[in-house]
Amino acid sequence: MFFKSLFESNLKNKNIAGDIIYYNNLHSTNDELWSLYEKNKLDNKNLLVITDNQIAGRGRGIKQWFSQPGKSITCSFLLNSIFSNNYFNLHALLIPVAIAEGIKKMAFIDVGIKWPNDIMYKNKKLGGILIESKGINKILNVGIGLNINELEEDFPDDIIDSAISLREITGYPIQREPLLALILNELNNLIEHNDAQLIINNWMKFCNHKNKKISFMQNDQQITGVFESLNEFGHAIINHDGEFIDYDGVINIL
Repeated sequence: MFFKSLFESNLKNKNIAGDIIYYNNLHSTNDELWSLYEKNKLDNKNLLVITDNQIAGRGRGIKQWFSQPGKSITCSFLLNSIFSNNYFNLHALLIPVAIAEGIKKMAFIDVGIKWPNDIMYKNKKLGGILIESKGINKILNVGIGLNINELEEDFPDDIIDSAISLREITGYPIQREPLLALILNELNNLIEHNDAQLIINNWMKFCNHKNKKISFMQNDQQITGVFESLNEFGHAIINHDGEFIDYDGVINIL
């Protein structure tokens, strides 16, 4: 069970998680959060939804996010847009930086980030982020899924070779409540600084494929290149045969 009181006692403020709603079981924290938001748009600005058992969590596109009951962090929270439309992609970088910093403070390990916001450890996936938006002023629904206390046998066969948990990395169980609080504290600090270049620099610090060969789709063709860095708008800069391409889609590391 996720203990709200322990989580709240480790939060430095309630700018993000002012109202916390916990469910034993839930299909999707993102879907539930949208439903609650639509019911009362004025009072749910600092709402966080968390569950111990997410049955139908969504990933990128049509993918589903696996979570083991009682062992993962699966939550969603509302966030007002921080950056203008031209810089909107910076939101996708902001969240994984906060997660990486929070994990480092809690578990004393360096995780990596795969473009744009997968949380990785030695080429295995530790967590994923799903960001959805609505409205002209862009209210964001940020979903986080992190593998915390799973053991190898907890993962389904189709991801057992590509997934990893913090417990597998550290060798000991991790308390989920203070970890999530640390992540949100880090996120709040980044928001308060409101420094786009700081976010970009920190994202590059955790990037696990800088200067590595990658592939991506452009005009229905698969193209290979080298992941160089990020531009000021938070787009990837990819070196394709000496041509530098700004890209904001999905990549594969080769």
